[in-house]
Amino acid sequence: MARLMKLAYFDPKAETRLEAFADTLVVEDDEKKSFITAIRFGGYPESVKAMSEAIYGGGSVSVDINGETLTMHSRVKQYRKEYAHDGIYAEATLLVQDEEQRTDRAEDSDGKVNTQNRPRKCYMFCEQGDNDRLFEEVDKKAAVPLIPEFKDYVLSELQRRGILKQLQVLSYKEKFDAWLLSMSVDEKNIISVVNDGLKSGAITIPGAADGSFPAVYSVTQYLNTFGVQIAERIKGQFEPLFDPATESLSPEILAVNAHIKRNAGYSLYDAQLAVAEAHKRCLEQQKATLCIAECGAGKTKIGITALHAYQQGKSSAARAKHFNIILCPSHMTKKWVREIEESLPSTFATVITSITELNKVYAAYERDNKTCYVIMSKEKARDGHMLRPAAFWSKRRNAFVCPNCYASVMVELIDCDSTYVVPADPFFFRRENKQNHKCRECNSLLWTALLPEHQSEWVKIANFSLAVDRNYSKDGERETDFLDIVAWQSRAEFVSQHFTKGKLVCVEGRLQRRKYEDADGNPRHAYQLWTNFLPQCPNRKAAL
Repeated sequence: MARLMKLAYFDPKAETRLEAFADTLVVEDDEKKSFITAIRFGGYPESVKAMSEAIYGGGSVSVDINGETLTMHSRVKQYRKEYAHDGIYAEATLLVQDEEQRTDRAEDSDGKVNTQNRPRKCYMFCEQGDNDRLFEEVDKKAAVPLIPEFKDYVLSELQRRGILKQLQVLSYKEKFDAWLLSMSVDEKNIISVVNDGLKSGAITIPGAADGSFPAVYSVTQYLNTFGVQIAERIKGQFEPLFDPATESLSPEILAVNAHIKRNAGYSLYDAQLAVAEAHKRCLEQQKATLCIAECGAGKTKIGITALHAYQQGKSSAARAKHFNIILCPSHMTKKWVREIEESLPSTFATVITSITELNKVYAAYERDNKTCYVIMSKEKARDGHMLRPAAFWSKRRNAFVCPNCYASVMVELIDCDSTYVVPADPFFFRRENKQNHKCRECNSLLWTALLPEHQSEWVKIANFSLAVDRNYSKDGERETDFLDIVAWQSRAEFVSQHFTKGKLVCVEGRLQRRKYEDADGNPRHAYQLWTNFLPQCPNRKAAL
């Protein structure tokens, strides 16, 4: 396709004419008519919305393809619709859905009703010329068991018999293949293809002797018959990172195991050492590694052994030190400390609960020559801060945008079987959920930590001091305490609008203790009153 295709729809009864432009069109020729299998088009939002509804409702449209006008029919209410717009331009995509099994009823001259089951149509889309992917799609659509050894025969025979038919793809820039698979009742036509291939010898079942399949009536018999073959196939598909039967453990793993034996009086099992070596090799490939096992299998020992061996093998110095942070459940923190210090040489571990403690431990690590493991509970890490939206408003795009890729933040809306993708509004960020957690384009987080000292267009924070008078002392002089107050959101707005210096106010809230260090590095504590209610003071006697 050299250019876009012009779409036109005309309803003489309603005297309505719609126009749009398509860049992709998939056509199925059936009974001397051309039907829309898939289409993507764009234009003004009102025209695109109306055009998609017309096609979904069974309307026919005219398409201008390289100067030739063709009429395209549609399947009534058989499309899955996706709709997106940015306020100025809109785009709609309609994909035909697989048919259900249908029965045609016809009455003959004698008054008898004859029924005929029509083939069920299934539609498939795959990369251009990719027969492997096409065979996978056929295998997904059909319940008949198909194995990769059948691929060439099945695809060619399905096409020869007209069961599998390639559809016409017209696209301005996309390159893919579209296919139609017609399956009869109970998939008898596909079963016939497989059976005929087995009878003729064109295909054979792997492992079957003389073309006959052995008598197998249970899973146990199947495993006894084909167990070795299945194991060899799995072994060929998944090559292990470390094979203890043919390879030796690395010196770093052996050094950690020797230290454990000297310090704790026992050694790791051979299976644990083999898994630790595999994890180490995975880390050396700059890949994430995951250890899954039941309780008591030694996951902690395996993990710290693999990490320590990897870090020592990577470092050029004889005794290089490293700083590591571990997140674990709160009831496991002491266990991690105990097992790390008894298993790893020249290493110390400690539990932290705040950023101040983390800074202290890191300072100790810099002064020392040992590797450090900082243990933090997941609950402390999660509950240590509140979150606010990181997305910000772009006046140029007239939408909220991602702070990382600057793409407009979109939200999916579903209405009458139609899916719309529209720009998010402020209510979309009312609270964090699965839809607004990450950017749809770059997968970066759309939420960030909320700190009282940082103002945000999303969260309004008011910080002010409140003078509270004590009772008069004996000498008649008045004593005053000054409290630091923090108000959030609507309460912050109320403070900014109604509180002025010297005005008598009432405040209810909870005390929040905050740790910090002064300029000399000395630990300090401060208390703030976080408001949850701002009652009105009817008169001066009602104030704090």
